[in-house]
Amino acid sequence: MILFENVTKKYRGAQRPALDGIDLRVDRGEFVFIVGASGSGKSSCLQLILREEQPTGGTVHVLGHDLSKISSRKVPYFRRNLGMVFQDFRLLTNKTVYDNVAFSLQVIGKSRGFIQEAVPDTLEMVGLEGKGKRYPHELSGGEQQRVAIARA
Repeated sequence: MILFENVTKKYRGAQRPALDGIDLRVDRGEFVFIVGASGSGKSSCLQLILREEQPTGGTVHVLGHDLSKISSRKVPYFRRNLGMVFQDFRLLTNKTVYDNVAFSLQVIGKSRGFIQEAVPDTLEMVGLEGKGKRYPHELSGGEQQRVAIARA
């Protein structure tokens, strides 16, 4: 679950806040699209959810955690519970499709056997079977996006 309670985000030097008194609740299993004009606060919302930024006011809860109470040292561990697909995909260009997907599983400590079984299954689910040995630059934009989804 994601919960924003009266969240405000002001950036130093900005004339107006990026977010001002936002209340938002996203329950488990819900899909939400954040849309808006450039500068309307979409990226700020995502940065708060990932705890890349902290709110100027209000509280942000993700997966039952008040993010203001998570120490900077524990943020990477918290993020391992989240799957995020970025607009630029953030694929590892020097790694194959297989290795890009396997990487996220390695980071969370999955066994080699689990990874060897899960990665091909996941690639098949997103329509990329047989493309595990390719590199991101050898894929179309849509295929790169599906690698990012598989990795999430």
